[in-house]
Amino acid sequence: MNINIKMALAAVILAVGMFFSAAVLSKFFVRIRHEKTLEVKGFSETNVISDIGRFTCRIQFRGAGLKEAYEGLQAGRSRVQVYLAQRGFKPGEISTEPVEVLKVARRDDQGREMNEVEFYDGTQNLVVESGDVERIRDAAIAINELIREGIDLRVFDPEFYVSDLKDVKVALLSRATEDGYERAEALARNSKGKVGSLVSAQQGVFQITRQNSTDTSGYGLYDTTTIKKTAKAVVTLEYAIATEK
Repeated sequence: MNINIKMALAAVILAVGMFFSAAVLSKFFVRIRHEKTLEVKGFSETNVISDIGRFTCRIQFRGAGLKEAYEGLQAGRSRVQVYLAQRGFKPGEISTEPVEVLKVARRDDQGREMNEVEFYDGTQNLVVESGDVERIRDAAIAINELIREGIDLRVFDPEFYVSDLKDVKVALLSRATEDGYERAEALARNSKGKVGSLVSAQQGVFQITRQNSTDTSGYGLYDTTTIKKTAKAVVTLEYAIATEK
């Protein structure tokens, strides 16, 4: 075989190789061009019941002197503690915060403060916390009866919390991710595509609202006013979608 024939044969082999390489590359780039992404949101919710309740009683007493203010405050606190014990609360469920005393200056006829104390305002908080959330709710309402006895008392609204919120959140995120994947599959089928790998995932805000509520917030919500609540989770998922036939 002379050199001309060899060169011609080599050229043919090279040309055929380049043709098949171009075909493979073309097919590869066609596939790449058809690889798109699909963004979906997944949602899940579940009803939860609070297992921790808390409310605060603020006892107040005004006295002409410091001793009178303190003794009056002590008497009011003792009466509240007795009342709470009668409602079934144990000593370990009641915490006592420090006493605060405010000096109130006397004012002259023009309303200017004088260098003389007119009276002392004493305050002290009792915080009641229990796993018996119904008892907390009922006591926070009924304790106002003590006002009729002359006790200067302010009762703050009870608050209710869920102690295993971390576990609830993990379960909701798992279910929201499954929901998002099902949505992606439905959308992909309609466009003759197939869901591929997960490209990105982002957790949305976590909402805890009263049941049957439509309240939402971009910063998240945690309703503490009700015993029965609904926890909601949202995730944003992005999947690769192959549309090649």
